[in-house]
Amino acid sequence: MAFRKMAAQAKKTLKTAALSASKKLWRVPLSQAESLALLRGQEIYDQQYPSVQLAGTSAANGGGAHHRPETRTFAPDRVWQVSTGRNAVRSLAVCRTGGLLLNGRTLLDVDFSAAAGLIDMPFKRRQVHYPLVVAPWPHQWASFYDYTTFVVAKLCRIEQAYGADIWQQAKVCYPLLHTSFERDFLNLLGIPAANIIDTAALWNTELRTDCALVANSQQSWSSSLGDLALLRTRFRPQKPAVQPWRRLYLSRAGRRRVLNEDPVRALMQSYGFEIVEDEPRSISAQIELFLEAAVVVAPHGAGLTNLLWCEPGTKVLEFCYDGYRPNYFYYLCTALHLEYQFLVDYSAGPSSNHWSNMSHNIVAPLAELEQQLKQLLRDQP
Repeated sequence: MAFRKMAAQAKKTLKTAALSASKKLWRVPLSQAESLALLRGQEIYDQQYPSVQLAGTSAANGGGAHHRPETRTFAPDRVWQVSTGRNAVRSLAVCRTGGLLLNGRTLLDVDFSAAAGLIDMPFKRRQVHYPLVVAPWPHQWASFYDYTTFVVAKLCRIEQAYGADIWQQAKVCYPLLHTSFERDFLNLLGIPAANIIDTAALWNTELRTDCALVANSQQSWSSSLGDLALLRTRFRPQKPAVQPWRRLYLSRAGRRRVLNEDPVRALMQSYGFEIVEDEPRSISAQIELFLEAAVVVAPHGAGLTNLLWCEPGTKVLEFCYDGYRPNYFYYLCTALHLEYQFLVDYSAGPSSNHWSNMSHNIVAPLAELEQQLKQLLRDQP
């Protein structure tokens, strides 16, 4: 997609500039290639998963091929055990932003850049030491989608490699989001509250360690088939498969809300859909809701991350604005064998597909929506 190429080029340019400037700074962010070279031989989880073929699809209401064919490939999913005394690592610390600092100067990058580690105090008055830490996230941002597919997936990998006892032994250190979904996930993983360290609060304290566990994120912003399987195995209830029956319409209250929400709701209810309000729910409640879903209709948004829990064959209809058409959930549906369609809001006229339009609200085309509902429900009881 064009906006992805532009975003990738802008990221590369900024990263190059940051790396160049860092030579004169007090910390040096490594490139990802440099980081992987330094970590070679310290992998304790190293799994390569197959690519996923996206066939490409057009909007159900016309306008051309918005999701083009592509082969989504993945780097190996890895977990590294980084220890002092190996590979010229003399000291280890976790930055305020959650990244790993080697030898008091070098910032490790196995994620989406290490430059965030420059945002810290150069001198700290106190020091705390933990023998073993897990450092799963080197950034001070994460939506529900990001947190689930990046942070929680990494924690699942680490648990897979070490067993559930790891959460009793290690401190989990990163800048906390302080959201209900974060608390729920950490609780479901069985991580004691006393073992969770909010690095963002360590303004004047250096967090030292002897051994740190870190893991990588896929640069495509999509989870591998392996991470998807780990998430589903770890959090879906261990009970016989249900026969999905619920019809869900996910309302959205923040950005990208549906401007003609009232007539959309009325239409959805006339076809037997439940209106799922945009309000906090426990992770367990969200899993249960989507596990029972036969059809899910929603504007593009993080709530669709819960497609992770759906049974194969669940039908999905996504709304999006013409100027912002990411394929995250198209990929998720393809990987999990869900049936995906989408409608595009063309009400503002032709628009280039670009991330700067990501907050644009949506007008759902009612006539086309009803036509799609009839098709989606034609084999439903």
